[in-house]
Amino acid sequence: MTLPENINICGIKHAGKSSAANALGALLNVPWVDSDDVLREEYNYRTESHLSVREIYRKLGEEDFRKFEADILRKLWEYEEKSIIALGGGALNNPFLTSADLKNAGLFFCIDVPDKIAFERIMRKGLPPFLQGEKDPFAAFCRMNEERRSLFRDKAHLFIQADGKSSPESNAFLIREFCEKRWKNKE
Repeated sequence: MTLPENINICGIKHAGKSSAANALGALLNVPWVDSDDVLREEYNYRTESHLSVREIYRKLGEEDFRKFEADILRKLWEYEEKSIIALGGGALNNPFLTSADLKNAGLFFCIDVPDKIAFERIMRKGLPPFLQGEKDPFAAFCRMNEERRSLFRDKAHLFIQADGKSSPESNAFLIREFCEKRWKNKE
């Protein structure tokens, strides 16, 4: 299948975006990418290093990290062959992306899980850089997510309220249903 437009899966950190993108790719038989993986690979190629996304964020600082992320996203969105893209948790909040960038990005689907579940998943790898120095990291995480959720609701063509137990396949199925209806109506 050839996609008529990119399918972007957004949501808070550790909401299950990559798992849903993988399941959707299998359902539609199309490739998918994780924008954080592309960012990491590109940065490490350019700098001949082997850093994780968290380490790149620490090394660059938030502003330079967001500039680099915006460049990566523009390239992904501009590819002639459209794909499924699992976005980083803060990608839609990136101040270096313009409204024109977002307009040309394709469709947006948000997967949302309760903060407690996402925070537990994050903490498996330790406290991320954007929460270090916070007196109450969980409260800071919740505040950040509430701000992002309003943006996700604004941008998303479909907002999927997952309970943390729903499968990636069930989320992928909802996205596929939406896309098939949209594309059928455009014919």
